[in-house]
Amino acid sequence: MATFFGEVKYLVSRAYDEEDDDEDAPGITYSVRMELSEGGQGKMDGVEALLVSYGTLVTDFCETLVLGEQCQEVGRVYVEAQNGPSVEDTGDFHPRKPIPSCLYLTPTSLLVCCVSKDVTAAVASRFAQKVLSLIKPSCLVMVLSSHHYDALKGNYAPQGEDNCVVHSLHSSTFPHTPVYPQLPQPAILDSVPAAVVTECVVGQRQCVAYPVFTETYSTGDLDLVAGALQRVFQGKPFQKYVSVRLDAKKLHQYRTTNPRRENLDLYL
Repeated sequence: MATFFGEVKYLVSRAYDEEDDDEDAPGITYSVRMELSEGGQGKMDGVEALLVSYGTLVTDFCETLVLGEQCQEVGRVYVEAQNGPSVEDTGDFHPRKPIPSCLYLTPTSLLVCCVSKDVTAAVASRFAQKVLSLIKPSCLVMVLSSHHYDALKGNYAPQGEDNCVVHSLHSSTFPHTPVYPQLPQPAILDSVPAAVVTECVVGQRQCVAYPVFTETYSTGDLDLVAGALQRVFQGKPFQKYVSVRLDAKKLHQYRTTNPRRENLDLYL
């Protein structure tokens, strides 16, 4: 009986070829640099607390209701790709320039960092280290972040008219009880919020994070989180630095001038 069925031919796997190509392609590297305004470095010595906002809704909250006319921009943090594919096209054949993360200082010695959407998880640790290097180890740190509810590992039960749920995560050195319950296990944060909390835990800094989870992808509805976030500034220790009130005039102005109000299908 014949046992030879012909010559064996090895087929090339498309997945194998793509994997090889990925290994040969150079990885994307990023630079993280900070530029402080004139006299900005000297003003850092007086900072008593740091507020980091990550996500569209909480950043809009900070820019609309936390920052006032007396706040001043003291610097920017730039994240730039050193190699890799060209930057995103804006549709008019011009590359979109990365948006820097702005640093603001309030009259109450609170430093506010509004994190740009261009700060990805790949550079989150270096970004957190760069920002935390500006302040003394004794400074208080708060992180506010907004997410869609499918990122919450645990029961999701929004209550009231805010249509959102807020949890907390804090370092062991944080001296006060957070105003919201602990993030349910598995307690997962990613990107900049996770990096800031991790750096604070390692450095024994006083830090608390408040992640906000909402049911909508809308980027134009600040009312979803305004009432809930107002609470984090009504107790110790941050009531000293921010007196947040739901200013109807500012909210109305936000709704009418927000450039993202027509893009309600964008992610948080």
